[in-house]
Amino acid sequence: MDRALVAILGAVGAAVVVLAVGAIWLTADRGRSDVDLVPEPTVIAGVSFPAIDHDPAAADDLVAAWERWRTATFVSIGTWTRTLDDRPDEPLTGDVYVAQDPPRRLVTRLGAVVERQGDEVSACSPTEEDVISPACLAGAGIGYEELVIRELGLVRQYVSGDTRIYDIDRSDGGCFRAELIGAALSSPWGRWAEYCFDADTGALQSARVRRVSAIDTESAIQIRPDVTDEDFGGG
Repeated sequence: MDRALVAILGAVGAAVVVLAVGAIWLTADRGRSDVDLVPEPTVIAGVSFPAIDHDPAAADDLVAAWERWRTATFVSIGTWTRTLDDRPDEPLTGDVYVAQDPPRRLVTRLGAVVERQGDEVSACSPTEEDVISPACLAGAGIGYEELVIRELGLVRQYVSGDTRIYDIDRSDGGCFRAELIGAALSSPWGRWAEYCFDADTGALQSARVRRVSAIDTESAIQIRPDVTDEDFGGG
């Protein structure tokens, strides 16, 4: 975990990790009938991805889908995988857990990166390529609504207008695809990315990102719309 995040959260950070792990087990053990299994994303063979012709309407739809994702209520349990080009048979994997009921949001990713955002405190770990979305935009004292506004502004800069850095279109399955066309020093979308959103909840269903020498995949295994205090570690 980044040291800056530790400084912000202090002892609370450790408690959040423990509570999040507990929430994962509580969710898995409850065996709710309303938990839908989300299919694994289709993996394109090789390391290349198709070129994209920019579709402004698709770019606008991506911004709208991103806003719905960040303002929706859901619990998502999934996995993150990094497949290195030179070691395709030795992928790096970890768990991803999200409980979101704005302004409450609890995220654990890979057992190390932790985000907790709410009315009074927003925090993140400013990694470069270990996350799928541009979540590291603010420190302590920024409310959730303001954080979402800033993040959406960044997404719009990525995909809209003559100064955009990504071309956007939609796949046959309705997912959004992004191809890097400009200089980007720290974009979490890499050189090429695909985002798929759950139609029922608006949650991220799957994402694939082409890095310089690897492909990152994040995939939800379970998504449900009902959220309780237990999902945030509460009683």
